[in-house]
Amino acid sequence: MYWKLLKNDIKHNLVQTINIAFFIVLSVAFLAAAGQLAVQLTSSINHLFETAKTPHILQMHTGDINQKRLQKFVASHSEIEDYQILNFLNVDNALLAFNGKSLKDSVYDNGFSTQSPRFDYLLDLKGDLIKAGKGQVYVPIFYATSGLVKKGDRLTIGSHALKVAGFVRDSQMNSSLSVSRRFIINQADYDAIEKQGELEYLIEFRLNDLSKTSAIETAYSQAGLEADGPPLMTYTLFQIVNAFSDGITILVMTLISFLVIGISLLCIRLMLLAKFEEDYRELAVLKAIGIPLANIKKIFLSKYLFIAALSSFIGFLLSFLIKRPFLNNMKMFFGEADESILPSLVAFLLALLIFLIIYISMRRLSRRLKDLSLNPNQVQEKESSPKYLSNWNRTLRLAVSDLLARSKIYRTMILVFILSIFVLTVPMSIYSTISNKSFVNYLGIGSYDVRVDLSQISGKDNDIQKLIHQLQKDKQIQKFDVFRSKMASYQTVSGATEKIWLDFGNQNSFPIQYLSGRAPRGEKEISLSKLKADDLSKEKGDQITLMVDGKERKVTVSGIFSDLTNGGKTARAAFKTDDSNVIWMIIPIKLKDGVSVKTFIDRYQTAYPFAKFSDVNTYLKQIFGNTIAMVQTITWVAFTASVFLIFLITTLFIRMLYLKDQGQNALLKAIGFTNRDIYRQYVIKAAIILALGLLIGNLLAVTLGDWLGAALLSMIGISGIDFIRNPLFTYLLVPLAMLLSTFLATYLGIRGLKTTNISQLLKEDV
Repeated sequence: MYWKLLKNDIKHNLVQTINIAFFIVLSVAFLAAAGQLAVQLTSSINHLFETAKTPHILQMHTGDINQKRLQKFVASHSEIEDYQILNFLNVDNALLAFNGKSLKDSVYDNGFSTQSPRFDYLLDLKGDLIKAGKGQVYVPIFYATSGLVKKGDRLTIGSHALKVAGFVRDSQMNSSLSVSRRFIINQADYDAIEKQGELEYLIEFRLNDLSKTSAIETAYSQAGLEADGPPLMTYTLFQIVNAFSDGITILVMTLISFLVIGISLLCIRLMLLAKFEEDYRELAVLKAIGIPLANIKKIFLSKYLFIAALSSFIGFLLSFLIKRPFLNNMKMFFGEADESILPSLVAFLLALLIFLIIYISMRRLSRRLKDLSLNPNQVQEKESSPKYLSNWNRTLRLAVSDLLARSKIYRTMILVFILSIFVLTVPMSIYSTISNKSFVNYLGIGSYDVRVDLSQISGKDNDIQKLIHQLQKDKQIQKFDVFRSKMASYQTVSGATEKIWLDFGNQNSFPIQYLSGRAPRGEKEISLSKLKADDLSKEKGDQITLMVDGKERKVTVSGIFSDLTNGGKTARAAFKTDDSNVIWMIIPIKLKDGVSVKTFIDRYQTAYPFAKFSDVNTYLKQIFGNTIAMVQTITWVAFTASVFLIFLITTLFIRMLYLKDQGQNALLKAIGFTNRDIYRQYVIKAAIILALGLLIGNLLAVTLGDWLGAALLSMIGISGIDFIRNPLFTYLLVPLAMLLSTFLATYLGIRGLKTTNISQLLKEDV
């Protein structure tokens, strides 16, 4: 009997059934897809790291290596399972070209290596160890996804030509955030180009126990081993950097998913209420002829639980299609992990969660069945018409009175608008922030036009001084500064000596964002990156004892900043230091208005080939371009979907009110109200709840929304974000889109008002 009733009801109410099913499918599909992507990103990165045997600790070093001392260090630490020293041949980008197109504008340090002998393996797209033949080169996968090169193309290094045989998955340098790129070639080709580059060593360790990483880092620093390069980098940092691009995408998608789920569940509730209003008399008749209330509940629940179960299953299946575009990018960079039931299991559990939420909601709604009556007006909301409304226009008065009388049901609609504001504005805020030029301030980089990098500077003092002198004379430059980086020693609480990467220079000339405190000033201050401050358990105002230029110096921590450069564990100081032992120099340049950045860079790069000149906009585009594009796509998809959801749910909401108010509307028409007057009531009510939703939603978006977005970004190492809004989008496009969709929905929701049979409806209400 139940199955027959169910089939007949679905057949005669196909549109309503499809609407309910649509929202359930949408909720399940979004959440299940986000869940699967999160699981698969984690498992893919772990699989890549296991296959490649990613080093647990890495120290980059330029200069000679004392092999015996390093061997002695390894022998004295049983925590070290294995170690190796790899060659990384840095080649000037001006010498590199794909099919004749130069890489001189690349912001990355491009270098050449052969396959690693013991661990830190370089893999091809099949996940196999690369074995480059003579005359072949395997190119970093980043260049393939950027469209710069394809298999079979030609790479030239000066006069030496190689054929692109494939692409490299590099567990260390895969991410766009990594400033270095490894090309893999045959030993014979390496020997042929060796004189065209500058050699850098990768000193790598694998440990028996990953939890001992900190202890070995400390021991390495205390032993005074080779460290003429960026600070020690760890396995955990490689994981964070690799997850950055896909991590932001998944976080934005998850945020949107939860908000859409919230909206969808409210939609489902409203649709069920609307359907309840339509079915009310039929259910009341069943009660009147003696059918037990328990059986009526079973009929009511079985219908919607069947729809919910079927829709949840369809949403579960649809999630496998939704994840594909995002999964393709993930597979390209990390490969496929071993087949596992876990992503599917997570998706199924999330689908089951949505079904259970709907089931609980339905159970609560079914309690209303105990009040079934053939005269529904016996069970009405309490009327409320405050005295201050008596002088208002009658249409406005009736609309506001209804809002106050049925505030519970209107509250649901306001919540929908508030959540919609979140879906529409928070992803756009994230996009506007990460695509803005100032975003680099949160990564430890100031705002300027041109960045000059000087590495391996030993023996180049005269050339560097000539460059600085030329910059001082250049009238196209508004301002520039010179920052010198070196490793400095410091004392821990226990009295041990360790090393820290320290950037010296005027820290206020090109300021960065600080999570707390400010940039250092004077001789007795220092600022720490968030990761280094956490490592040292230091806060603003704490003291550190440094050894700089052979002298002991007590300094106070003036501030904490976010930094993803040089391993993320860095410090900054404003006091002067000598040029001995300088590892790296950076010269940021701000040009005057109207000066062509490209022309400026071309002129200087030709004159000073030992330095690398980069356009900061190009730097941003190359490092964050893919991430920004993906977040932009998700943002506009969310905007379109949200506007459609607002339109659909408002139509359903107004339709529900219209069906519920048919008797009341007939009475109003009988006493002289026109169709236009009644229509205005619905428009006024829709406008008021929309205005409240916009006001509260925007207030929450700039407070709770910013906090939520910042919390999500902090999960991938970016802290203290002040979000940038697109005022045209937030305060014009969003309200306008919501206004138009709401008014159109209101018009469609009360269709049939003109053909209302007044006498029939009044008879039914008697």
